[in-house]
Amino acid sequence: MKKNTISFLALSAIFGVGAVYVANKWLMQSTTVEKAPDQQQVAVVSIPVATGTILEAKHVRMRAYPDNLLPANAVQNLDDLVGKVAREPLYPGDILRAERLASKGDGSSLASLINESMRAVTIRVDDVVGVAGFLLPGNRVDIFNTFKKNGKTLTEMALENVRVLAIDQSAQNNENKPKVVRAVTVEVSVEQAETLVNARSRGSLQLALRNPIDQTEVLANKPEPEEVVASPTEPVVAKAAAPVSSSKVDIIRGTTQESVRVDL
Repeated sequence: MKKNTISFLALSAIFGVGAVYVANKWLMQSTTVEKAPDQQQVAVVSIPVATGTILEAKHVRMRAYPDNLLPANAVQNLDDLVGKVAREPLYPGDILRAERLASKGDGSSLASLINESMRAVTIRVDDVVGVAGFLLPGNRVDIFNTFKKNGKTLTEMALENVRVLAIDQSAQNNENKPKVVRAVTVEVSVEQAETLVNARSRGSLQLALRNPIDQTEVLANKPEPEEVVASPTEPVVAKAAAPVSSSKVDIIRGTTQESVRVDL
């Protein structure tokens, strides 16, 4: 009995030490605090900012963000925002990125919204041409040209997927409601500007509002008109005139005789 008691006590001690070791390890793991990822100070929007607004201190604030959550080109210095213009609407909490901002132009803020190598062209519209007033800056449109040719009225697409820069004298779209306007300013390349001016001079223009997620290209996939080549024609050979038969008739007048040839 004494020997069994000693064995039992030894086993109890071993199990007790093991339990203490396991419990201590579990407690150490549960109390270990994960190291926080490195953070960076970035500029975020404080209040709603409309397109074309020149940024001021009241529009932005600095906020810490983990490195792994920062988008590319995030602005990390408030000095980099001085004189910048919003290219698009900005909303509270948005992280400011360089591509969403433009440098202030020498003239109106609209000039700052024009991308490099692009031009702004204004089209005179009415309530029909301007899609019943539903156009807003930032929308995309197709432009159709109606003109007369050889006595017939034709309509063709002049330009597609063109960005609207402004309606009338406004480059802001904070009023999301129909508004009848008299002019629409669009952003086009130099080649597109030539096409648009030519189309406007030869006929009327009509705008067609596009779905913003529709990137289907119509003009690029439009088949080129087939060249019609006239088939060679056989030369027409003039038929030789049939020979005219004739006969000689003698006419006697008194003592005079005269021969006359008569065609038959």
